[in-house]
Amino acid sequence: MNEQDAVLVIGATGNVGRQVVRELVAAGTPVRALTRNPGAARLPSAAQVVQGDHADPDTLRPHLAGVRAAFLVWPRLDDTGTARELVDLLAEHVDRIVFLSSAAVRDDLDEQEELIGRAHREIELAIERSGVRWTFLRPWAFAANALEWAEAARAGDVVRGVLGDHPVTMIDERDIAAVAVRALTEEGHAGAAYELTGPELLSPVQRVRLIGEETGVELRWAELSDEQWQQRLLAMGFDDDDAKAFRENFRASLGTPQPITDAVREVTGKPARTFRDWLRWRAAEFTDPVPEVGAPEAGVVLMSTWTLDDPQRQRAAADAVLEAWAEGTWPPGLLRHSVLLGTDGETVLHYSQWTDEAAVAAFREADPPERVKRIDDEVPGIRRNGVTDYRLYRSRVDSGSLRPGCVVVVSFRTDTAETGRGFVDQLLSWQAAELPDGSIGGMSSNHFHVGVEGTSVVNYAEFADEAAHQAVVDGMLGADDTVPRMIENTPGLTGLGFQRFVPYRGLTRS
Repeated sequence: MNEQDAVLVIGATGNVGRQVVRELVAAGTPVRALTRNPGAARLPSAAQVVQGDHADPDTLRPHLAGVRAAFLVWPRLDDTGTARELVDLLAEHVDRIVFLSSAAVRDDLDEQEELIGRAHREIELAIERSGVRWTFLRPWAFAANALEWAEAARAGDVVRGVLGDHPVTMIDERDIAAVAVRALTEEGHAGAAYELTGPELLSPVQRVRLIGEETGVELRWAELSDEQWQQRLLAMGFDDDDAKAFRENFRASLGTPQPITDAVREVTGKPARTFRDWLRWRAAEFTDPVPEVGAPEAGVVLMSTWTLDDPQRQRAAADAVLEAWAEGTWPPGLLRHSVLLGTDGETVLHYSQWTDEAAVAAFREADPPERVKRIDDEVPGIRRNGVTDYRLYRSRVDSGSLRPGCVVVVSFRTDTAETGRGFVDQLLSWQAAELPDGSIGGMSSNHFHVGVEGTSVVNYAEFADEAAHQAVVDGMLGADDTVPRMIENTPGLTGLGFQRFVPYRGLTRS
């Protein structure tokens, strides 16, 4: 491909499209990335991010000049008519289309038997008739399908699904993208339909066990009934008949093991990644976002905040840092990195637990600059507000602790560490005397951290929700109440206020 030619990536912020953009940028290929919301795209700065909607082909017209190849994803299986319009439009400008199809397409059938195969084959036929060079990617099950279990896994709950003992092969979206980029930029792939799989067969029960191993949580599998399965398919967009046909066809395939192909290696020169490889990359999606603040092995805690302009960029920055941790080398001594989102829609809190100060010092010495550069490249304009090293000093935990839905960080400036510790001791003594049962409605814990340098104290306080914290503010933190007067009357201590956060994601290494 001529270096002046651009590749248009449709679906650039999807699971596969995002990786296609990154691979193209890494290869030095000009990229035009189409998304409905460029402000939240979180794509490399070298990609030209443009606004458009694949469901409205006219929105693509301004972005097709200079485009010679296109990567096409079509998730709207109930609207293949618009897909055909889009293919016709692309064919006026490009000479190559790589289409993310599906292994549900069967070449031995003149008429596909179920919705997924039928819809994808209709689009394939439109591309074939368009006259452009084409390559079809037909993946079997996506590893990313496991994300439907993420919420249950984060809660340490039962994971529910169907056919738990039936093994299937799962493919990593990065491998799909790697094949797509070869087909977009190299010769020799025109007219090919690649069946893409991972290197192994795993049942849902086995995958859930692997998720538990990687996140350190024991998970249980529960089988859905036929009616529950039907309702889940209807919620995904199937109509009643197609949902029934899908279930019947899926059951009919149980006696025939899914194939394991070597197409990823044949096209890219590298073997397909395992499900565990994928899981380690996406582990933050499955990990309980609430850190174990009192973990005895955590000798040092680093806390810092970032400020962004709006909630979209706030979340994008949180995702970027977790992905950078997951893809890089995990530092020795880092136990867990937790990310919380400020309720102001602008602030990101990093709560990072380490074994000791030596591990932190070694990390600061060796931290590769590429990690930070990548985050800043994908989410420019992050305002970093400094990092403070803390040691957990004392905690008060309600014996009937609620699962925290809100974390409040209360900050103080101190002249010495002794001043900070003395204030914490006084406050907890007052609580023990005035609140004999140790409970404040809706508050599950207070964790007091004293800065290693002795100039700050933070109370990391966990509440059921924002309303529970507001009730404490209204009922116990008025100017004439005990705690504000205690702060005012402690020499060398200055209250700096509080910020509210909600737990978002966490990453650990088991």
